Amino acid sequence: MSRSGIESALDLLSNETRFEILRSLANQQFEEPGAPGMTFSDLFAEATTDDSGNFNYHLKRLLDRLVVKADDCYRLTHGGIQLFSLLQATTYAPEHEYEELTLGRRCPLCPADLTATYREGYLEIGCEEHLVLEIYVHPSWVESLSTEEFLDRVSLLFHHHIEKIAAGICPLCWGGLGHGLRTDEDPYPIQYHYPCSQCGTELRLLPPQTVMHRPKVEAFYRAHGVELRETPPWELYDTFGEARVVSADGSRVEFDFRLDGDVAVSTVDGRGNLLAFDRER
Repeated sequence: MSRSGIESALDLLSNETRFEILRSLANQQFEEPGAPGMTFSDLFAEATTDDSGNFNYHLKRLLDRLVVKADDCYRLTHGGIQLFSLLQATTYAPEHEYEELTLGRRCPLCPADLTATYREGYLEIGCEEHLVLEIYVHPSWVESLSTEEFLDRVSLLFHHHIEKIAAGICPLCWGGLGHGLRTDEDPYPIQYHYPCSQCGTELRLLPPQTVMHRPKVEAFYRAHGVELRETPPWELYDTFGEARVVSADGSRVEFDFRLDGDVAVSTVDGRGNLLAFDRER
């Protein structure tokens, strides 16, 4: 979003009457998803102002940007819903946090135990020395879910993010992702980087993660009794062989998937596209 676009969006939220309108519509749509919306009278009744002309002015400023009108009812646009979901997520403070959850696995980079720690909205998976995975998790999950449910939902979220990133879609803002292969960073010397042109976030995947949801790869795991989409990503690191650059221009990477003595050698290009998948028996 351009600077002028950001300033315009913030301006819409800066007025108390406009914010009240957005909050009323958000509350209604979150509590009654099937409702057609709210009429002018409904909205005005919930406002703190008693000046209907001024209220109507601010309502019109929101139309076709964060609010849409159908028949006599007003509803939030998709962007309006996303905006209030984000505001709710970033201002919600759980009464407790997961200080540390033991995952029953070893860190893929050292012999230490792998743990999950939740801090300020982010779940960090790793050990004292290494950060293996990091993802934003809605704070309400901490209070509303059991530990098992929490980790199951985080696992599903990771898989969705991996698929979107590999497809060139930012899982945070749905913007388009660039791509590049890096071979000069720790702790993983070979990683794919995906900078988002819309929100500026740079996302990363290991070479095996770029293709882990391809049919051939899923079939390989399924032959060993492993359903990839039902397995937490942090439990798959032990099945990834070491990645290596196999072309002079650094545009091709080769790595292994290893399960129960069975090996599948995979080759991907500079964009993370699967070029070859050969099982060694």
